[in-house]
Amino acid sequence: MPFDPVRLALSFIAALLAAGPALAAPDASSPEAALEAYVDGLRTGRVERLQALFLPDGQFCTLAEGGATPVDCKRFAEVLGDWAARPDPAATGRVLDRRDATPSMSAVTYELHFGGDRYVDQLLLYRTDAGWRVVAKTTAVQ
Repeated sequence: MPFDPVRLALSFIAALLAAGPALAAPDASSPEAALEAYVDGLRTGRVERLQALFLPDGQFCTLAEGGATPVDCKRFAEVLGDWAARPDPAATGRVLDRRDATPSMSAVTYELHFGGDRYVDQLLLYRTDAGWRVVAKTTAVQ
C-alpha cells in the first residue's frame, strides 16, 4: 500500500480531536485529585469543569439546617449551571475522610468553603475509563 500523507494527516487530526475531551477533563487519578476540579469550577465559574466531574444524571441532595426533613434532591444537570454562575475565587475544599468500598467506588466526606458558607458534603464517586466521577452528593450547610 503506497504512503498517503493526506490520509495519515487526517488520521492524526482525528485522533487529536478524539482526545480533546480527555485533555479538558480534570485530573481524575484519585478521588482527591478529581475533587480539585470541583473547587476549580466553583472558583472560576467554569461549568465544563463541573460537568466533567459530576455525572449528569447523578443526584444532589441538600439537608435542611439541623438535618431536619425534608431532603431536597435534584439531578446534577439541573444545578451545575447555578453553581458555576456564582464563582467564588476564594473557594476552598479539603477531604475530611475517604472510605473505599472497592477499588472503583469511594465515599468521601468533603469540607467546602464557598460563597461565605461552610458546607460538609458526602460524595459517592466511582472510577470510569476517564477517571473518577461523582454520582451522588448530599450536602449540609454548617
